[in-house]
Amino acid sequence: MAGARRPHERSLTTLPPDFVAELKKHFTGEIRVDLASRVLYSTDASMYQIEPTGVAVPRTQDDLHAALELAARYKLPVLPRGAGTSLAGQAIGPALILDCSRWLDRIVEIDAEARTATVEPGVVLAALNARAAQYGLKFGPDPASADRATMGGVIGNNATGAHSIQYGTTADHILSSDVIFADGSLAALGDVPIQAGPEPAETRYTSFVGAAHEIREQYEQAIKDHYPATWRNAAGYRLNYLLPWSASEPSQWDDARGGYPPASAGSINLATLLAGSEGTLAVIRRATVNLVKKPKHTVLAVLAYPDIAQACDDVPRLLTYGPSAIELIPRMLIQLARGIPAYAAQMGWVLGDPAALLVVEFSGEQADDLTRKAHALDGVLSVAESAQEQARVWNVRRVGLGLLDSRPQSARPVAFIEDCAIPVQHLGEFVREVEKILAAHGVESGIYAHASAGCLHIRPILDLKTQHGMDALRTIAPAVVALTVKFGGAMSSEHGDGLARGEWLEQMYGPEIADATRKLKAAADPENLLNPGKIVDAPAMDANLRYGLKYQSRAWQPDLSLEGNGGLTLAIEQCNGQGVCRKTDGVMCPSYQATREEMHSTRGRANLLRAMIAAPGGADGALPGGALIEPVAQALDLCLGCKGCKAECPSGVDMAKLKYAFEAEYYKTRRRPAHDYLFGYFHLVAPWMAAVSPIANAGLQNPAIRNITARALGIAGDRPFPKFSRRAARPRRHPRMERAGVIFLSDAFTHFVEPEIEQAAFDVLDSAGYDVRVLPTIVAAAALVSKGFIASARKHATRVLSEIDRIDPAGAMPIVGIEPPELYAVKHDYFDLLPARSYDLAARLDKVWLLEEFLLRSADIGRMRVATNLGKVKFQPHCHQRAEGAAADGLPSGAAATVALLSACGYEVEQIEAGCCGMAGTFGYEREHYELSQRIGELKLFPNVRDSGADAIVSTGAACRLQIEQGTGVRAEHPIALAARAIVAA
Repeated sequence: MAGARRPHERSLTTLPPDFVAELKKHFTGEIRVDLASRVLYSTDASMYQIEPTGVAVPRTQDDLHAALELAARYKLPVLPRGAGTSLAGQAIGPALILDCSRWLDRIVEIDAEARTATVEPGVVLAALNARAAQYGLKFGPDPASADRATMGGVIGNNATGAHSIQYGTTADHILSSDVIFADGSLAALGDVPIQAGPEPAETRYTSFVGAAHEIREQYEQAIKDHYPATWRNAAGYRLNYLLPWSASEPSQWDDARGGYPPASAGSINLATLLAGSEGTLAVIRRATVNLVKKPKHTVLAVLAYPDIAQACDDVPRLLTYGPSAIELIPRMLIQLARGIPAYAAQMGWVLGDPAALLVVEFSGEQADDLTRKAHALDGVLSVAESAQEQARVWNVRRVGLGLLDSRPQSARPVAFIEDCAIPVQHLGEFVREVEKILAAHGVESGIYAHASAGCLHIRPILDLKTQHGMDALRTIAPAVVALTVKFGGAMSSEHGDGLARGEWLEQMYGPEIADATRKLKAAADPENLLNPGKIVDAPAMDANLRYGLKYQSRAWQPDLSLEGNGGLTLAIEQCNGQGVCRKTDGVMCPSYQATREEMHSTRGRANLLRAMIAAPGGADGALPGGALIEPVAQALDLCLGCKGCKAECPSGVDMAKLKYAFEAEYYKTRRRPAHDYLFGYFHLVAPWMAAVSPIANAGLQNPAIRNITARALGIAGDRPFPKFSRRAARPRRHPRMERAGVIFLSDAFTHFVEPEIEQAAFDVLDSAGYDVRVLPTIVAAAALVSKGFIASARKHATRVLSEIDRIDPAGAMPIVGIEPPELYAVKHDYFDLLPARSYDLAARLDKVWLLEEFLLRSADIGRMRVATNLGKVKFQPHCHQRAEGAAADGLPSGAAATVALLSACGYEVEQIEAGCCGMAGTFGYEREHYELSQRIGELKLFPNVRDSGADAIVSTGAACRLQIEQGTGVRAEHPIALAARAIVAA
C-alpha cells in the first residue's frame, strides 16, 4: 500500500494567505501559521517529525465544518488531531492540523438506560469515564493514555487496552458517528441495510456506502483468507466488520452481547470503518459509543517468572481461570520505575528483583470470590485487594513507555515493532524468536503490555543518530513483520499504522486486500486530502525521522551543570512526546491545566527547545535557533518551576532545570524585569526591611505607596505585601546538658516574615532533645536559581557549604530546614551548582532532611504527642515536596512525611490532591503572571479549601500559604506550628 506521491498532491510549507484570510471570515477559533505553532504540532509520541502547513483550533462545530469545506475548495490536506499522543506518526503530516482537543470536548449525552454516550472528538476518555461512573458505567476499551487521549483519537486508533479480552476494541463499541467528508459534505454513519449492489455514487456518502457494499461482496473470501488469526487488530481498515467476521474473538467476550464482531441482523455498521482509520476517511464531529457496566470489585494477583518468554508461555493456562486482564511487566520497567520519584513511592508491591511479572486481574460482583481466585493461582507473589494497592500497580504499568525512555542517553526505545499482537498460544515462541532477532543486532529491548490478548509492546533501544541504529531499524522491522505474519498475528493491534507500519500493510494482507483498501479510501477521499500518507500510499518507515544521521544540535554551554541529566542536549531530548503532561490531575503541568495550550505543556516546551538547538544558522549570543528564541522564552516564562514534571513525567523531564539554564543565558543579553532582582535577592532585602519593620510595613500598607512600589517593581497590585518582623526566633540553650547537634537552615521568608514558625521548629527540636545550631547564612539558592542568577547561586551555595563544614567538620550532624524549595535545593540543586564538590555533597546527602522527615527518623513522637484527637487537618504540600522521591530507608519522605508526623501528633490528616497552588514561589506575585496564578488556584485548590470542613488548613510552602489566604480568605498554617502545639504541650 506504499507508493509515490499522487500527481495532484502539492508540497506546501505554509498555508496560502488567501486561504487563511478567507477562513478567518468563517472561523471563531484560532488559526496559526507561525513557526512556533508549526514546530509544536510537528511531532507526536512517535519517532517522526513533519512540520504542518498550519494549525487551526476550532471552537465550534461550525468552525470544524468551515475548515473542511474551505480546505476542499483549495485542495489542501487536513489532519484531525486530539492529544497528539500517537506512537506511529499518524497525528503529524504536511497538512493543516485541526486541533479538536481544546474546545470540541463536550459530552453531549449519556443515556444510562441504553448504556450509550454521545461525545465530541475532543472529549478525554478519562473525563467520559468519570461522567459515566455516576451511572455505574464506563467505556470498555481503556488505553494506558486514557488520562489525556481524546475520543477522536481513541476511535482513530481503534484503541483497546488492558481489558480487551472482555471488551474487545473500539470498533466493537462505536454505534454511529456524525462526520464531515473531505469535500466538506456532512453525513451520519451507522447501520445501513445489506443490499444486493452498490448505490449510485451521487454524493460522497453514497459513494462510500457503495464501496462498502462492493468490498463486502467481492472481497469476502480474500478477507477471510488474509486477515490475521488474532481478533486484536488495528492494521488497515476494519473491512472484516463489513461481513461481519473474525477469525477469533476475545477470550472473555460476553456472548450475551451477540457474536463477535457485534453486528445488527441484516445490516452493516459503517461507523466501525472509522475505528483505526486515522482520520483518512472522514473527520468526526461527534460519535455515539456503547458503554459497559463497571465491575463492582477487582483484585490483582502478581506472579513472578524467570524470564519474559516463560511468563508468556503461562498466559494460556491463566486464561482458563477467567481473568479480566493479564499484564506483563519486565524487570527493566521495575528498575526504571524505582528511579522516578512519583513511581518509586508506589513500588512496594514488587518483592525482590523478578525478571518478569504477570499481573492478573479478576473482576466481578463478589469480592470474596475474586480474592479466592487470585490466591488459587500457582506461584502468587502478592495480591492487591484495596483500590489504593491496585492503583499503585496500574500506575506503574500504564507509564511503561515513558519509563523505558527515562534514561538520559542518546539510544532510545524506538516505536516501530511495539504493537504486535500474536495468538496467545504462540506468544512465548514469538518472544523467543524476536529476542533472537534483537540479539543478532546486539540490541537491548523492553518488552511489556497486554499479555492476555497476545499484544506485546517491544521497544528496541536504538541510537538513530548513528549508522548502526539506522541499519538496525531498517533490518529488524521486516524480520519481525515476517515473524508476525508467520504466527498469524497483526503488526498493529492498538497503536495504529501511521508512518511506522503503513509500509508493511500490503505484505501483511496481500494485494487483494490492498486493492480493497484503496477502493474504500478513494470512495471517501478521492483527492487524498485527509491525513495523506497514512494507511494508503504510506512512505518508507524510516523516512521523516525526528532523529537521524543528518540530525545535529547546537546546545549552548549552560552555567548550570546538567551532567546528571546526560548534559543539556539529552536533557532537552528526553521528552518523547507521550503527553502525560496533558493530563488534568496531579501537579504536572499547572500552566497547561489552566490554559490548555500545547505551548505551555512540558512536551510543548521541550519541543520548542529541541527545535531551537537543532535549528540551522542564526543565533543570539550563545543561544542558537534565532527565530525560535523568543517563542522558547515565552513558553518557559509560564513554567512555574513546580518540579511536577521531575516527579510525574515517566521519562524524567525536568523542565524547571531547563528553564533555569535557558533564562540564565537569555538574560545575559536582555534586560531583566525588576521583580527578578527583588525576589532573587530577597535574602539581602529582607534584613533591611525587618530592621525598620514598623516604618516599612506602614509604608507598604499605604495604598499610594504600595501602588507606586508595585508598578515600579512589576508586582501584581492586587497582592498585599508581606509584613516584616524584627522579632527573631531563638533556639533554647542547655549548657549543662550533652545533646546531639543539628544544623538548622533558615530561609529568608520564614526568618524575617514568619519568625513564629521558625520558633516552633526550634521548640520541636528542643523537645526532641537536640541542640540547634542555626547556620549564620540564610539559605537562598532556590530563589537565585529560579530567577536564573546561577553565578550568584553558586557563590551562595559555596558559602553555605563552608559554614556547614565549619560547624560540623566531621560531617556527622543532620541538616534540617522547613521551607521545601530551599532545603531540597541543598539536597539536589547544589550538585548542579557545584559539580566539583559532588563527592562532599554526596557524603552529607543522607543527613539533609525536611524537619518532618528528620523527626520521623530521630524522635520518639509517640512519647511526646498528646493522646487526644486534635482535629481534622487538610494539607496542601509544596510542589517540591511532592516531587521528593522515596527515601532509601523506606520511611516516609516528602509530603508523606508531613502526613505521618501530623498523624503521629494526634491530627486527622487529609492531603489535598489539588496540584500546584499557582503561586509557585514568587510567580504569582509578578504582575504578568497574577491572572494565571489565580486561574490555577481556582482549578481545584481554592474550591477544596473553601469547602474543606477542616479544623485547619496547613501547607509547608510559604508561597502556598500566601496563595491560600489571598485566594480564599482562609489562613493556612505551617504543619510544624501544629506539631509544636501538640508536642510542646505534651
